[in-house]
Amino acid sequence: MNTCHHFRMKRRLLSGLAAGWLLLALAGAGESPARAADFYAGKSISLYAGRPPGGGVDAEMRLVAQFLGNEIPGHPRVLPLNMPGAGGVVLGNYLYNIAPKDGLTLGVPGRTSFILSAVGGNPNVHYDLAQFNWIGSAASSNFMLWMRVGSGVSSLDQLRQSKKTIVIGGSGNGNSDTVVPELLLKYEKVPIKVIRGYPGTSDEVLAMQRGEIDGLFTERAGFPSDPVAAKLAVPVFQSLPIEANLPLSRDVAADQRAKTLIDLYSVTMRVGLALVAPPGVPPERLKILRDAYLRVVTNKEYIAEATKRGFAVGKPNGGEEIHAFLQKSFANVSPATKAEFLTYTH
Repeated sequence: MNTCHHFRMKRRLLSGLAAGWLLLALAGAGESPARAADFYAGKSISLYAGRPPGGGVDAEMRLVAQFLGNEIPGHPRVLPLNMPGAGGVVLGNYLYNIAPKDGLTLGVPGRTSFILSAVGGNPNVHYDLAQFNWIGSAASSNFMLWMRVGSGVSSLDQLRQSKKTIVIGGSGNGNSDTVVPELLLKYEKVPIKVIRGYPGTSDEVLAMQRGEIDGLFTERAGFPSDPVAAKLAVPVFQSLPIEANLPLSRDVAADQRAKTLIDLYSVTMRVGLALVAPPGVPPERLKILRDAYLRVVTNKEYIAEATKRGFAVGKPNGGEEIHAFLQKSFANVSPATKAEFLTYTH
């Protein structure tokens, strides 16, 4: 082989290697912001709620769907959908393991069961909370124990001193509407009987209106209209220090084990109803979604509509903030607490 031919082959080889390195570098750098913005033009986003139609999770998801597309470059269509099951665990499993990771499938799984089933080690959970792409939540959610007007209970003292069994509506395993009242029965001997099996909050509200149950543990937005103004129910205690002159749920309990469990349930309410994307969404698209969501929940029209419907509004929780808060809150949960969680979530 002559020297010139050898030199030409070597140059072609080096040029090919350089081109390969360039492609690898571009792939590692991710999608450019301009290209990510163009991606959503002409597309549709599937936005799921992890609870059935008619309740607070579904209603807030649909309100977000109403505004989200307008804040994303390219103005994609946002399709509101439902994938109920196990308080959001079914949707969590879908988002984590099956949903496309292209930024076109999002979900509002719910709060308590979706999050705490993973912490407690529920074998039906096939996702890692730390690996989800948290987009944000509009505000924290303040759950309250609502007692039906005419039930004979309108204060915490009356609740504790009740001589009759107080019937509370609940959905099922792991959900706060079921577990928090059951903790008060187990540890504080409050005469509560929880009727499980209601598909969603809207069904519990109907049961309250019919007089089938005395109360339910939910946020104000779980009702179709303000329950106090409608003279349907009054709050007895709350999860977060938001309403004036209303006791906190952790202060209802004297037993330290009950306080610990109630505090961890309150973590999920501090997070609020978070919008979640699957793991693996390209970073530039995730940034677009997070920025768009923040614009939605601080939009005057959204706030006005959310306030009218009784949704929590105020200080939004950013996606990175939620991720860090959950990691910190659950870093030192004892094996005994996890074991007890499992009895409620499985």
